[in-house]
Amino acid sequence: MSYPSPPYHYACWGPAGDWRRGHVILAANVDTIPSPPPQNQAAVMVDGLWGGHEWTLYPQPYRHESPYLAWLRLPSKNAASDTLTRPIHKRMWQAHPDKSNVHLVDPGVFSEFKDKVEEVKAAVMDPFHEITTNARFSRIQHPRTAYSRAFEALDRLEKDFEAWRDFVEVVRGLQRNLLELMAFADWWHDIQQGDESRLPSRRSRAPTRGAIFDDEGLYASHARWSIAAYLIIPNNRFILDPDKRVTLLPRTSSRIDAMSIQPLVHSLHLWYHPPHVGDVYADFETAARGYAERLDTFNPTKEFKRMLDKLKNQMADEGTFLFFLDPF
Repeated sequence: MSYPSPPYHYACWGPAGDWRRGHVILAANVDTIPSPPPQNQAAVMVDGLWGGHEWTLYPQPYRHESPYLAWLRLPSKNAASDTLTRPIHKRMWQAHPDKSNVHLVDPGVFSEFKDKVEEVKAAVMDPFHEITTNARFSRIQHPRTAYSRAFEALDRLEKDFEAWRDFVEVVRGLQRNLLELMAFADWWHDIQQGDESRLPSRRSRAPTRGAIFDDEGLYASHARWSIAAYLIIPNNRFILDPDKRVTLLPRTSSRIDAMSIQPLVHSLHLWYHPPHVGDVYADFETAARGYAERLDTFNPTKEFKRMLDKLKNQMADEGTFLFFLDPF
């Protein structure tokens, strides 16, 4: 029995393996296909990323309620100069002038992040309004959690740090949420273009994280948008070009050595840490973004709990709401 060729573009393909047995995975606008995520619980690596679980780097299942996540920007060749993806190093903080064993963020670094937050805020304000007022977008999940977390992380970044790990996780937390907001703004810009001829080509678009699809139509439309797109289909669905076959790449974008074990008590809100979930493939990204249950529990240090209680009492007395008190 013969099978047709795919009616849509693909740049490479490979056996899906542990992605889904008896299937293959096609990819558009990329030259490689990553292996499936590790099934063990995620850990924070020495670079602050979450290793093979890092959801801002590796494609995740497409979600109809948050389609903009496919537009997440990947680090460019000039990542060191990009506020959103720059690596973290100890030149980014400095010793506190009055306290021993305490550090502060470098003023220039903080200024860069503050400016980026304002830039991103300006980029998402109009789309935020449209999403919340236009019935056409009623099913789209407003990235308000990323918005509040970005401001919380910026606020925390300006305060004292005793542990290098806390500094790294705050910077990465700020970057992740800004990346999500920028993906939302980029997605919004593209869907407003209408005419596909006005959309950026793969050469002109910055590399994107993309998404994994089961729906061939959604895959094809994202491929036309020059977004990284991955499609899992049964291995007998089409005849595929043998010259385009690739081996799935291991997930080595992050340094593989863990910074330390997951803390038993938390000096930061729980969302700064990788979530524990039952199904890594289905739930990790959603739990990390604050929209699904996580199995680990928030256990603040005594000092952090006192600070949270003080803030809550202060807000209650003033009759205001502090957007980042929720540790999830």
